[in-house]
Order: sequence, then structure tokens, then C-alpha cells
Amino acid sequence: MAGICIEKLPHTCGTKRGLQVYADTETGKIDGYCFSCGKRVANPYGEAKTIDEVEMPKVKTAEQIAQELKEVTTYPTVDVKSRKLRARYLEAFGTKTSLSESDGKTPTAMYHPITKGGEVTGYYVKTLSDKSYQWSIGEVKGGEPFGWVQAKKSGAYKLIIVEGREDAIATEAIFSLYGEEKYKPAVISLSNGTNSVQTCLGPVSEEINRMFKEVIIVFDDDEPGQKAIADAMSLFPNAKIATLPAGDPNNCLMEGVGKAAFKAMSFQTAAPKNTRIIVASAELHEEAREPTPYGELTWPYPSMNKLLRNCRLGETVFIGAGVKMGKSELLNDIAGHFIKAHDIPVFMAKPEEANKKTYKLMCNKMVGQVFHDPDVEFNEKAFDKAGKMLEGKLMMINLYQHMGWASLKKDIIAAAHMGAKAVFIDPITNLTNGMGSGDANVILQEIAQDLAAMALQLNIVIFIFCHLKAPEGNLSKDQREKKYAKGEYTQLGNCPHEFGGDVISAQFAGSRAMMRSCNLMIGLEGNKDPNIEPEARNIRWLNILEDREFGNSARVPLYWNRNTTLFKELEL
Repeated sequence: MAGICIEKLPHTCGTKRGLQVYADTETGKIDGYCFSCGKRVANPYGEAKTIDEVEMPKVKTAEQIAQELKEVTTYPTVDVKSRKLRARYLEAFGTKTSLSESDGKTPTAMYHPITKGGEVTGYYVKTLSDKSYQWSIGEVKGGEPFGWVQAKKSGAYKLIIVEGREDAIATEAIFSLYGEEKYKPAVISLSNGTNSVQTCLGPVSEEINRMFKEVIIVFDDDEPGQKAIADAMSLFPNAKIATLPAGDPNNCLMEGVGKAAFKAMSFQTAAPKNTRIIVASAELHEEAREPTPYGELTWPYPSMNKLLRNCRLGETVFIGAGVKMGKSELLNDIAGHFIKAHDIPVFMAKPEEANKKTYKLMCNKMVGQVFHDPDVEFNEKAFDKAGKMLEGKLMMINLYQHMGWASLKKDIIAAAHMGAKAVFIDPITNLTNGMGSGDANVILQEIAQDLAAMALQLNIVIFIFCHLKAPEGNLSKDQREKKYAKGEYTQLGNCPHEFGGDVISAQFAGSRAMMRSCNLMIGLEGNKDPNIEPEARNIRWLNILEDREFGNSARVPLYWNRNTTLFKELEL
């Protein structure tokens, strides 16, 4: 049972506070476990109750959490005979054990440390009863892989990655028992099972690839384990796989096949089976029979939903526009719609804009009122309403400077782990500032491929906003404007973007890479010619340039309302 501890109660065995009551956050059920006698208490309140029927504990203060963590450090570390894990192997990972109240000797639970930046911020607790109970204390979100602190200090040539914390400890035991000290590998485990490969290993993947010459993945040979292997191979393409005789390292130790497990992890590793080649089968036929669903999210504009069958998670969308054509307004418009219509968190990486300004502009979108213009009366009530709508739903990078891909990649993974389903990068060319065009295109190609893979792996949609190459080659802005005034533009893509010029795919910086990697490419077009009617200057067109899914090519007209800051689709 995984969940949270509600309170500690007396038990019939005589303990005054040994009976801990737990709420399963997934099922809502209430259960209990007595640390004194080691028995499960199915209905600790005397009758079956759910999480909605009990008073949940108040949020602990920083001082209370610090005190809890300090208390754990006073716990001993003893042999856990039920798992065949000796104290010295537990100590190697900083694991503590609690002891029975009845005899003061029998271990009742293991306290595995959770670290961030090398510092212990919490503990993952697992009881040692026949039916293990699991919970955590302290700060556990965004923790490093279990054993990462020790791995970084090991100086080892080889790194072994296992599924669980006890598996990591068991692996340490196996290599200590059957191997030589000088060849002992470093060992880490996932922080939250097979679903945490990207969120747990992704932020440290570059360090792993740099620090270790060999990476061995030891996951269970079942469907979740195989999926986790595929996820891990995307981070460590040269890794090898080890298959153990009893499933996982701890089972091998308990079943007396530790030596065979040592040989499997040392001498019997191999490249993973090729899962990239799929052969048509009856099973695949039945899977393909299922109707293709519409995208999980919607666009704010009806025609885009009709043309593209909504907006799909797992895809990347590139949007390009000329200078000052409303690209950021469109970004905010789409992000605001996702929050209002779908109640999902969004993550924005906008290094060219201060967070305070971004927040105000997003408040505009929430309630259709202007808050960033000093000439417009500030509506306090509407602003507070917008703030409530954005609370917990808007994530931003805390910077106003150059943005590097290595750090942004980690930020995207972290944001997805925190619940973000849509990511907005504006502009992507900020990642290649200061580079020559040739080098920049190479880097953009790599980034575009990474983003496409991340969208799939993290099940998110990523919007990438791009600056465009100026039309007409190397002509200056003044030269292009003079040609426009003379009516000399006749070819597609030659007219300045700010004067209604078409956006074409080739104008995207790193266009070839982007066209190969994106699911959707859109141009934002409009005419800001001061000689045309003011209302006409607020019309924009979404030009679908590339649509990998359905092959659409269309232009959708939008009107930007200055008073509400919102785009609305025009009916022509």
C-alpha cells in the first residue's frame, strides 16, 4: 500500500502509538499497520472508511519535517534477514531501520534516503511485514536516483541501473560477495518504479554518459520492465541488458542464486533485442482496427480543430512569424485556452521576457482584460480572479537571459514530472545565439529530434516558436519596404512578413531539421502596413505549412481584439 500516514493510534497489543493509519491516495481506502506487533489492521477505526470520511493531517511545517528527518538519522541499521540484506550493505546507501517496540531488536521498516543535490531531503519508508506498506517523509519530489550520491563518488568504470531500492542494495551485496573490490560497479535504482525512467534518469543522463564507460540495465523481464528498458535505451543508447535467473537482484539473493546473478551482470550482458522492427500480425491487425481518436486537447479556433482533429499529446508544433507579428500573443492565447478549457498545467520557456510580464499577459488571457497597459484602468477583482485560474497551472523558467539546451531539457522533464502537459519554447533560436548559421543548423537539428522524442516519451505536446529568415535574401528592411511601396513583390515569400508576406517552410531557421522532426508546422501571417485600415492590421492568418498526420494545407483567419487581447476566428 502506498500513501500517506494519517495518525498513530494505540493497539490491542499494548502499544500506545505503534498503530499507524494510512490513506491510499490511489484507491481512497484506509488501512493500518502496527509497528509493535507487525500485524495488519484492516479497519483501524473499527469500520471500513475511505479517505473522504476521515480528517486528513495538516500540512507539516518545515520545522516539523526537519525534526522528523533528524529523528530518522538516530535510527540504527541492522540486518534485514527477511530480505537477506546485511547491515553493511544497507549502510552503503545510507538506509536506516526502525526496530520493534516489543523487543527492540526486530527490524520493522527500512528508511531509504531521498537526495537532491547530494543532500538528504526525505526518506522512502517500507515496512517489512508480509504485506509491505510504503510511504514517505520529507521532500521527495524530484529526487535523484537512489544511490546516486554514492555512484558519483565511486570512481567505478561500470554503472548498473536496477528497478528498486532493495535491488540496488542486493546488487551491492552480490558484487561484494562474489566479485573483486577493484572491479565493483556503482549501482543506482529508479526513484519510483518503471514509470520513472525519464523523470528520474533524464536529469542525470548526461553525467552518467560522461562518468561511466559502461552502463548495464537490470530490469524485470515483464511488460513494464521491457518498456522501461526501451525508455532507458533512449538515454543510454550504448547500454547493455542483463537478465537474471530470479527476476531481480533481491530475489536472486533470497533464492540462493546470487552467484548466477553476479555472472549474468558481469559476463552475460548483451545489447537489447531489436524492438524497432514490427512484423504484421493478427494482434497488430486488431489494434489497428480501433478507431483513431481525436486529439486530447483542443485549439482555441474551431477550424483548426476541424482540420487537424484537435491537438494531440506526443507531438511537436513549430510556429514561425515575422518580427512583431503577434507570435507571443498567439502563444499565450493557446496556453491560456489549455488552462481554461482543459485545466492542465503548462510550462513556458521565454528567455526574452521577464516572468512578471509573462504572468500579467497570461492574466489578460484568463479573463479577457488588459493588465499590462498603464493607460488601461487596473481591475483588481478581475486580476485576482485570473490569478486563481493560473495558480498551480502556469510554470516558467526563472531567468531572463541566454537559455542552454542541456539545462532546458532537464527543465522540460521536471515540468512534465510536475504535471505539465503542454510546453512552449519562445524562441528556439535563443538556444543557438552566437553561433554561425552552419553550426546553429546542426544544433537545431539535434534539438528538434530530441524534442520529438521527448514529446512521445513524456506524453506532452511541445510548441516551438521560431524567428524567420528575412525574405529577399540579404536586402535590408528599408530596401524591402521600398520595393513593397513600389509594388515590386510578386513571388511567394518575397514580400516582407510585416506587410503580408507569405510564410514558407524554408524561412524557418534550421528549416530542414524542423520539417523532418515536427508533426505540424504553421506560419503566422498578417499585414501591418500603416496605410491600410486599422482593423485590417489586426487580422492574422494561421497558414498550415506541414501536417504530417493528415496532409492539410489551409489558412485560418483570426482577429486580434486589442481590448481583450484574445484571438478569435473570423467567419469569412
